[in-house]
Amino acid sequence: MRIAANTRTGKSPASRPSRRATRRVGAAVLALPLSVALALPLAAPAAAQGPGSGTSYLEPDEIPERQPQSVEEGQDLPGLPEGVDVDRIEWMSDRWANVYINTPSMPESPVLVQILLARDWYSQPDRDFPSVWALDGLRARDDESGWTLATNIQQFYADKNVNVIMPVGGNSSFYTDWDQQPEDGKTYKWETFLTQELPAVLREGWRTSEQRAVTGISMGGTAAMNLAQRHPELFQFVGSFSGYLDTTSTGVPQAINYATNDGAGYDAQRMWGPYGSERWNENDPKQHTGNLKDMTVYVSAGNGNAGPYDEEGPIPGYPANPAAFGLEAMSRMTTQTFVRAAQADDVNVIAKYRDSGTHDWPYWQYEMTQAWPYIAQTFGLSEEDRGVKCAAVGKIAEAEKRQRSQNLGTCTTNEYDAANGGKVQDFRNGRVYWKKDADKAWATWGRIGARYSAMNGPSSWLGYPTGEEHQIKGGFFQQFENGAIYWTPQTGAVEVKSDIIDAWGKHGWETGAFGYPTAPAQQVAGGGAVQQFQNGVAVRDKDGKVRMIEGKIGEKYIEAGGPADSSLGFPRSEEIKVKGGAFTQFEHGNIYWSASSGAHIIKYGKIFDAWGEDKWEQGRFGWPIEDQQGIPAGGEVVKFEHGEIREINGNIQKDPR
Repeated sequence: MRIAANTRTGKSPASRPSRRATRRVGAAVLALPLSVALALPLAAPAAAQGPGSGTSYLEPDEIPERQPQSVEEGQDLPGLPEGVDVDRIEWMSDRWANVYINTPSMPESPVLVQILLARDWYSQPDRDFPSVWALDGLRARDDESGWTLATNIQQFYADKNVNVIMPVGGNSSFYTDWDQQPEDGKTYKWETFLTQELPAVLREGWRTSEQRAVTGISMGGTAAMNLAQRHPELFQFVGSFSGYLDTTSTGVPQAINYATNDGAGYDAQRMWGPYGSERWNENDPKQHTGNLKDMTVYVSAGNGNAGPYDEEGPIPGYPANPAAFGLEAMSRMTTQTFVRAAQADDVNVIAKYRDSGTHDWPYWQYEMTQAWPYIAQTFGLSEEDRGVKCAAVGKIAEAEKRQRSQNLGTCTTNEYDAANGGKVQDFRNGRVYWKKDADKAWATWGRIGARYSAMNGPSSWLGYPTGEEHQIKGGFFQQFENGAIYWTPQTGAVEVKSDIIDAWGKHGWETGAFGYPTAPAQQVAGGGAVQQFQNGVAVRDKDGKVRMIEGKIGEKYIEAGGPADSSLGFPRSEEIKVKGGAFTQFEHGNIYWSASSGAHIIKYGKIFDAWGEDKWEQGRFGWPIEDQQGIPAGGEVVKFEHGEIREINGNIQKDPR
């Protein structure tokens, strides 16, 4: 249950950690948490080697602008519950997928789940991996998990062989099924989604095994414990970092209601009914500790005193942010109550009570690292799967040295086999590929590297990289054996085959009239392909000849259906300049363009021939101003700047004006 101390800016607490927010919260507002907190003995602030020491805390000043490397429309997965399917996948990197899931339990819009893939996801394609679930806090955003916004979770798990699962959204939801839905019209059936629908998607689509750990911070810590107790068959490990593990003792339901009202304007009695009702008891972690006997249980809490990540207030030892103090103190008290109940049920709990620390992300990042050895032990992971000890050797080591300025980072795997006898090695921020017998290995990283990995790397038609990434006007590109990948902020990363690159190059590549490619080439049934650019289109015909169709003529061709669906077929020329405009020849007709008339289609046949008798666009009829079209009574007509030509029952009628 995380309450941001400053609600005036409207920013996420992930982008505005509490040590920066110094608004004083009125005594009446925090009366309960502070009264609970004052029952704790005041401890001195932790020393420099205390919680969080040695970690690299990511503290964004603003929510970062993130663009997907590529987007896939849906997944055809067997064995999903009725009504559940994957709407789309946004690849943020080759190891980070945003999966949007359509679910009947929360039907308003697809539910976003962020997945960080296991270290050996690509090198061991037949393996299923355990999963670590990380639930968000009270002010969970709808666009990204606080875990990726405010911690180094992506870097921490990069060398570990588990999939990390982060549900996104659920502001003030406690990840539970609400008795009455929130007042703003959202549907909150999070428990149903997380326990009955999501596991099948992860199993069928993301090679996730039945080994699961569920963890959470603040509100998410409460939810993690409730989910584990209510569904012990799903989880082998549960971790609560500053969670509220007693939800029914005097004053606590009212404090939760204050939190949900402050976080989203929600009445907590719509969640579990009136205070004291059976649903509140069902969702009180301290009352169901017996369900955890076969599980590893990890809990942690600070005591609210100023720690290494807090600005100290006017009272020595206390933080400047009273909300961060009061909330953590309340977490400490309820966690201790939970542990006593668990001990009475003979449940072993790994309890970490810190000597200082407030309700904030740096401490939760630290607890993530401290819980990991217990998670790994619960899963029975090998030492290598817990975090590899690796080194680059040979040609890959040479490439890594050349690319240090690109910050590949440390290795996360040793080298492993790739296509056709080659080798590949993963690093925290990229990969290095070596083709058998090649003189050099080459690194890929960033958005070009992510697209290459999504295409299956050297096993794709691109083959192996043959050079490093180069900066060009407006973007970057990297060369491969059979093509290249180009990237700009506007277009994303797009692959282009060598023959299209050659045809494009005759027009100046990205600095010429066509600009950058905007989408991968689309294959045409029966042979051929079409690839769109910022200002035109490349078309490969059935014989392998590539022609570039520029500007408005290219737009018209694609609008008409291109080679697959239009009546024009494949191009037989590139753009031909004539006085006042241009035209392009196709198998079954031409497209003409002028600034005054626009781009229009005329098919080969009697109308075209009759127009030619009058010197086409240079003659008395001028340029076409509409596409050739049928006449309701039978026949066809083309309208020109200065008249029209009709074909009716095989006869031509010219009507100049």
